[in-house]
Amino acid sequence: MVSSPVRSALALAVVLVLGLAAFAAATAGFAAVTADGVRRVQLERQPRALPPLALVGADGGDFSLQAYGSAQAQVTFVTLVYLQCRSICRTSLSGQAWMQHAIQSRGLESRVRLLTLSFDPIHDTPGVMAEHARRLGAEPGLWEFATVQAPEDLDAMLALFDIIVLPDGLGDYTHNAALFLIDETGRLSKAYDIDRPDLALADYLSRNHDGAPG
Repeated sequence: MVSSPVRSALALAVVLVLGLAAFAAATAGFAAVTADGVRRVQLERQPRALPPLALVGADGGDFSLQAYGSAQAQVTFVTLVYLQCRSICRTSLSGQAWMQHAIQSRGLESRVRLLTLSFDPIHDTPGVMAEHARRLGAEPGLWEFATVQAPEDLDAMLALFDIIVLPDGLGDYTHNAALFLIDETGRLSKAYDIDRPDLALADYLSRNHDGAPG
């Protein structure tokens, strides 16, 4: 008969093994310890194809997110925001404004573009998006604003980017954020910290042998 201390040790070992297995699954094989880190690793390992989500831009024109999904010379840096936001979205938008300046100053317009997607289609109408684009000095063709045409497509857009949005009961939202890259193959392949657009652009340039942004 197995003694009680031995049984306890075996039970503890089983719990530890199961716990490690669960932790490995939740952290992409121990490669990350936060949800944002796991998303970053998952995108790099398995880039995501873009679905044919119907969008409407700041000019009122219709287009599909899948238009960014074909292989082409340009990459696209994407952020998700709602334009009434008074906190993290401002960081997202100021980061995009910095990137636009960096792209223009380095003559990268033919290689890098920007897309800001709103997850608040009820309030962020084309007119509202156009006003924000004007205030931020967004250059048409380089930095576009858009949202889903149909509110029922919102969940699919959020799921693609692993963005979680929770109403706060006061008309605003709590949400996570990142700066995403749609690469030359047209797939969503990287996620960066929202407050370090300089590192995101530097990573792209280093992989294309252009050095870091100045």
